[in-house]
Parts: sequence; C-alpha cells; structure tokens
Amino acid sequence: MYDVSHDYSEYNNVASQNPDKLKELQADFLTEAKKYQVLPLDDRFIERADPALRPSLIEGRTQFVYYSGAAHIPEDSAAPTKNRSHTITATIDVPKTGSPDGVIVANGGVSAGYALFIKNGKPTFEYNWFTQIRYKIRSSDSVKPGANVIKVEFKYDGGGTGKGGFVTLYLNDKKVGEGRVDKTVVGRFSADESFDTGLDSASPVSGEYKSPFKFPGTVSKVEIDLEPANLSQADIKRIEMAMLHAAFGRE
Repeated sequence: MYDVSHDYSEYNNVASQNPDKLKELQADFLTEAKKYQVLPLDDRFIERADPALRPSLIEGRTQFVYYSGAAHIPEDSAAPTKNRSHTITATIDVPKTGSPDGVIVANGGVSAGYALFIKNGKPTFEYNWFTQIRYKIRSSDSVKPGANVIKVEFKYDGGGTGKGGFVTLYLNDKKVGEGRVDKTVVGRFSADESFDTGLDSASPVSGEYKSPFKFPGTVSKVEIDLEPANLSQADIKRIEMAMLHAAFGRE
C-alpha cells in the first residue's frame, strides 16, 4: 500500500510503477461512474466555478434573517447586497458591564468587504473597496446596556454595476450618522472569506480591529432586506465575469 506520509506532495508517479493496478482502478472507476450516472465527465473549468450555474438556496430571495451563531457562511451563499439598495438591521443585547466593542456582522475581509461593528461604544459601518478606499460612517451616539437595534440603510445610486450609494446609520430608530460610499465591489469581495455575525472569522474587513473581534454580548438577529437590482443583461454578464476572476485570484 502506498504511504503518503513518505511522499506527502505525491511527487513520485506510482501509476507508472504499477501499470496493472492502474488499469484495475481505471476499470473500477468506469464501472462506478456508469452505475451512478456521472458520465460524461464535465471537463469545463471556468463554468464550474460560476455559482449561477448551480442550484442555489438564495436565488431570487429578497429577505434574509440570521440568528445568533450564524457564521462562516460562504460569500456566494450569503445575502447578495452588491449592486442594489439594501437594509441591514441588527438586534443585539449589550452587556451591562465591560466594553461593548465587537463585530456585529461582516462579509469579506482585508481584500474587500463591509462590516458593522462597535468601537469605543459607537456603532460603525465600514465599506472596504479593495483596501484602496475605506468608507466609514460612525454613530454620534453610543449603545446602551441591554437591547439595541442598529440599522444600516444603503441607497444604491443605480445606473449599472459597481456604483456608489448613500449610507444612513440608525441606533434605536434615531439617525446617528450618514455618508457617501463612492465605489462598490461589482462581483466578489474575496475568494475565500465568509459572512459572519458576532465576529469577523478570517481577516478583518476594517483596520480598526483585529479578527475575530468577537462581540461580547449577543447578536440576537440580523435581517437583510434587498431591493431589486434592476440590472441589464450586460451588467449581469459583467458581474459573472468579475466573480469568476475573483474566484481564481485574478481580480
């Protein structure tokens, strides 16, 4: 039996050293492939990385609700907030003692993404455009111990993909901050980051904290409501290509 512990990179070509075993395994593969109807084999490359060509649980949905503990969700499976107006509403419980600082919800990482977090007691929304520009909207008020509701309204400019938008930040139904985001990401934030609530599990979206920057209280619920994207077929094609490029690390 081949021991991969002595050749962990699988540099040695054991197939050429064992031609009879190779033929046996090839025959076994074809038998099982026919049995489970996996033939013909799919030799496409770019297309297989396109999530739009696979079944999706989020396709067409406009309302998403994440409860306490929701984290490590792949970007392609999270609420698709790009290229459209959307609202993020987080219901949290702030500890009665100690610092309330931590991430409420984040998608992406150091390469690009967005995060809603509390720093020095004040809710902050940051949009990271490929580390080149960081847009920050910080609350004028601090959270209070106990129940709090933080809402981010993102009004997309429209007129194509990757456009800007206007952000309004609310704390317990009071407007506490607003500002412009001039550029947004067209396709993917990254190839390997995730959507998280209550922490930022991989690299940090913002330079204001170090991951995981776990929220010390409870993120009871995060609701994300999407408005129609109103994109042309050319816009949709551009998004698909941008996502593919990002998936293969070429963006």
